[in-house]
Amino acid sequence: MGSAKSLGFTLIEILIAMLVLSIVMFIGSLSFSTFSQRWQDDMGSFTQEVANAKNLVLLQKAMNGISNYIVRDDKDEPVYFFKGNDKYLMFVTNNAVFNTDGQALIRLSVTVRSDGKQQLRYEEAPFKLSPLLRLDIFPDANYSQILLTDDNIRFNYYGWEDQKQRAAFYEGELMAPKWMPEYLGEKSGMLPYAVNVTWGSNEPIIFPVPNDNAYQLIYTREKSNDA
Repeated sequence: MGSAKSLGFTLIEILIAMLVLSIVMFIGSLSFSTFSQRWQDDMGSFTQEVANAKNLVLLQKAMNGISNYIVRDDKDEPVYFFKGNDKYLMFVTNNAVFNTDGQALIRLSVTVRSDGKQQLRYEEAPFKLSPLLRLDIFPDANYSQILLTDDNIRFNYYGWEDQKQRAAFYEGELMAPKWMPEYLGEKSGMLPYAVNVTWGSNEPIIFPVPNDNAYQLIYTREKSNDA
């Protein structure tokens, strides 16, 4: 009678199986770690995009309420209040984000963090505490919030440089509104038609500005002269 075959595993077979299992577990663990990190990065990016979108909706609310607000300049003349360049913007709104009772002065400014990233800061000064009366005397802001953090945040303004250009356009001359890196209401005598905010390599977000009533400024000057 021949000897029966062994039904177990040899030590070498067990060691080889354990080695293969260890390699599979290592690859699986590495793959899961990589996937988990990418998932966290993607979720963080998604969360930031959602926060940016929410903040831009709040900004749109404030810009939709931009007011034809008139103040006095250093010569005591009535002028429109709207100040903006590529890194800051100031205007009066009827739709403040934090203060829902009356008008407020809005200041948007671009600041640079220590790591080189730029931030768009929103500041709000409600007029119920201190109204805006002069061109260069501003009430203190009571509310502040960072709207977004990115690279190369900037503003542009679409409109006329002055009333003469707009009048020439309506008289048939080839004179059209244009995008400008600076817009001052006291110089143009009106509000811009639109404001855009751009950051990084994104397409600009364009905020239309309610049509201005330039006749209000003329009327104010007439009343001032009659006084």
